[in-house]
Amino acid sequence: MVMGTSMWYIQRFTSIIILAYVLFMLFSYLAKSYSENPLLWVNDISSMPIKVFTILFVVSLFTHSLLGLKAVEDDYLSKRTLGFVSLYLAQYAQIFRFIYRFFVALVIFVLTYVLIFNYIVS
Repeated sequence: MVMGTSMWYIQRFTSIIILAYVLFMLFSYLAKSYSENPLLWVNDISSMPIKVFTILFVVSLFTHSLLGLKAVEDDYLSKRTLGFVSLYLAQYAQIFRFIYRFFVALVIFVLTYVLIFNYIVS
């Protein structure tokens, strides 16, 4: 299978997992009275199937996001695309791609620290 096609299939598959998780959580919230009984929420979140589904959701969300960001980079930060705007900008396409990748890596690092490491410590 060609690389672009497999990335397209992976992105579609991860979007189905993300949608299923969001709909499940939404319907679960609407169907159960979590505000009246917070222990019900704790019990639901602590169950093994929900933990596995949540891990699958997080991995799918991460994969889906990276593939989307890669598509943005390939589509909008190439020499050809920037050449439509300006031939001067097209000369610096690699620099723009490097800055974009650095920014994406920085955001991933900060979010990972804030959401995971900080959560574990506190």
